[in-house]
Amino acid sequence: MLRVVPFVGCNYLLKVFIAAVEKKKVRKVVFKMIEKKLSFNQIFTAEDISEPLASVANNEYHEIKDYFENKNYDVIGYKEDDKVIGFLEKEMKHDLTNLQNTMKEFSISDLITNNTNLLDCLKLLKNNTRLFLINEYQIESIVTVSDIQKPAVRMFFFGIITFFEIELAELISASYPDDEWQSILKSDRTDFAMQRHQNLINKNQETNLINCTQLCDKTDVLYKSSKLLDEFVGKSKKESKRLFNSINGFRDALAHGQSLTVWFEDKNIIESIEELMIITKKIINRNNLSAVSV
Repeated sequence: MLRVVPFVGCNYLLKVFIAAVEKKKVRKVVFKMIEKKLSFNQIFTAEDISEPLASVANNEYHEIKDYFENKNYDVIGYKEDDKVIGFLEKEMKHDLTNLQNTMKEFSISDLITNNTNLLDCLKLLKNNTRLFLINEYQIESIVTVSDIQKPAVRMFFFGIITFFEIELAELISASYPDDEWQSILKSDRTDFAMQRHQNLINKNQETNLINCTQLCDKTDVLYKSSKLLDEFVGKSKKESKRLFNSINGFRDALAHGQSLTVWFEDKNIIESIEELMIITKKIINRNNLSAVSV
């Protein structure tokens, strides 16, 4: 029989991706990534969400008007000898006879390298509306708060949450033999999982019952189980519920292509994701120990 991991609500491509993660070789790579601050950081960087920095020289008056008035840019670079040395803002009054007089010089807080990991880039954007990227001593591109909507950001966070869900399912299976975790969930949630499980069996596709639950079910088991809550979360039940509700809501927003602005501005999702990364690392450590002892 074919063994599958049916994460509810995922499309076909994502199911293939998740199934691949289950392979031991891939899982070892994932564990190393978790150890290095869950380094999708090695895969996604600031460069992946950046845009080329439009720039002008001192005498390019028509280009300035085109960028600010026609293309509605908020900021452009200012260059001398083909090197960007500062920037101009749309809201500034510009001395068109000598742009250097109104140019702003870069400060350290304005700059990051193009290979800055994506998570750190997003954290810096909490206090900066834009960041300029340095590539081999040249400033060539820019990242703004609007770039948080890009596919790389969604893939980055969805991947982190997906790895958490995979490892949590394994932890629950090991901690509750014979699917004893069912007693923690409401009957309608276990009925949903059992119906999906039976559908897969009818299709000759073998899987564990826990893999037929949704993320919200797995996190419910985690925070409602005192033995798991204390060891892996280290928060009160109320605080843990708040954290996992946030993660579940954010995952839904990612999956359905909703705007992420409110999550970054008002809901402090980056802190929640960092907490989830710590929890995931603890779970992976336990799962690896369990695998060795078997």
